[in-house]
Amino acid sequence: MRILLINSYSMENAYQLWSEGKSGSHHVWGKIELERISDFKMIIFPHEKYKWLNRIGGKVGITHLDQQIRILFSPGSYDVLYAPYNTKNTKLLLFLKFLKIYRKPVVVTIHQPFIGTNSSSYLVRKITKKLLMTYDASIYLSEALLAQAIEKLKIDTDAIANKLYTAQWGPDLNFYANSKFSAGATESYLISAGHTARDYETLIEAFRRLDYKLKIFCTPRSMPKIAELPANVSIHSEFIPYIELMEHYINAEAILIPLKYDRIQEGCQGMTSIQDVVALGKPTIITKNITLNLDAEKEGFGIFVEMGDVDGWVNAVKTLMNDKTKMKQMSENALSVYRKKFNADIFANQLKTVFTQFWKERDK
Repeated sequence: MRILLINSYSMENAYQLWSEGKSGSHHVWGKIELERISDFKMIIFPHEKYKWLNRIGGKVGITHLDQQIRILFSPGSYDVLYAPYNTKNTKLLLFLKFLKIYRKPVVVTIHQPFIGTNSSSYLVRKITKKLLMTYDASIYLSEALLAQAIEKLKIDTDAIANKLYTAQWGPDLNFYANSKFSAGATESYLISAGHTARDYETLIEAFRRLDYKLKIFCTPRSMPKIAELPANVSIHSEFIPYIELMEHYINAEAILIPLKYDRIQEGCQGMTSIQDVVALGKPTIITKNITLNLDAEKEGFGIFVEMGDVDGWVNAVKTLMNDKTKMKQMSENALSVYRKKFNADIFANQLKTVFTQFWKERDK
């Protein structure tokens, strides 16, 4: 089976970084491990060729229009289209597939409630269900998210068995072990990094009342709007390669994941940072997100804080930093979860099951 891989960010670049040992294979969404354990061939589709098409797409609400049009004119080069960010770069293809104009099988992963899953409108939910069922297979990255879709969209048993799956996206088992990170910090600090759904404002307010140092790594777009920054907090909004960010991660006392999003859109927010937490064996404090498959508190490597709760962050940081024995145990628990429950090899095996099963169903 030839699987064409597309994404909302460059898979060529992600693959290149992996091949150079500068990033983990999980950023290529299963390609490396799946090809290692099966006869499937995952082909990376060139991310962008005609920028002017994307500019047009941006004006009409279709992101990555360039990709989708080029795919329409490349029907013989693949058997299945695989899009880990679903509608981010399949919106046009999904509409054409719904109209039975585009006929290639499409497999997607779903990170957040799909389109209008949580809408109060019956009509919107009905349309959402029809579009979801238009995909040949949808892999929910959260069991709770799938359960929510089944309930809200009233999906029948046959569709669940033949079209809907779950899988846990997890970090590369080799990258972190083989990379030459420099451990041995000259200062004590906690770290928070990321640019999606982050609540750095709440975290900074908490650190006004704490004596510990905090390093924040973000982008100009996600940079917190704070009039006066506390002396113990530093913000780095310039681009930093992932391999360099790892140096800061590995020397940090703990990784903090403050989140902020509309509850109606609750999905897998924080999932990418959790990968770094377990792979590096770091304790974490994270805004409570019951939709994530991995329960940091239950697994013993994290502490939950309610969204927007400044007092909660203050208390959680104090509790963590004042108990070095607990921090050590949390670190060991994180690494255990990484090895046994949450890694790229497990994800690849789940992908293999999905592609194999849906292909058999298609041939019936």
